[in-house]
Amino acid sequence: MGKTILVIDDDASIVNFLKEDLLAEGYQVLVGYDGQAALQMARTKRPHLIIMDVNMPVFTGPKALEILRGAPETRSIPVLFLTGESDHHVAAASADERVGQLRKPIDLDSFNGIVKDFLAKYPVA
Repeated sequence: MGKTILVIDDDASIVNFLKEDLLAEGYQVLVGYDGQAALQMARTKRPHLIIMDVNMPVFTGPKALEILRGAPETRSIPVLFLTGESDHHVAAASADERVGQLRKPIDLDSFNGIVKDFLAKYPVA
């Protein structure tokens, strides 16, 4: 059975685009549309990787990351942020090696390589 990836973005078209690609790559995919959903699913489903937008309703991506890192059950889950904006939004999180950033629009070839590398480099116990 493939690893589980949680995709969170308030843009349903991006969520569906990434979901279809990840399913085709053999991953199990969970989806949500805001930061609160990211937190709830991360706690209950314990994904191997979270891919989330920086700017979302309820909690922004960086705020969701702060909460995830504060909880023992979610602190080791690697996170890839999606953003169409400048790097300053996730600069504070960059000290955490389990946090990466992907720029929108997404190039699927590089996206799939980064996902594979992150899953290999940062396994979740």
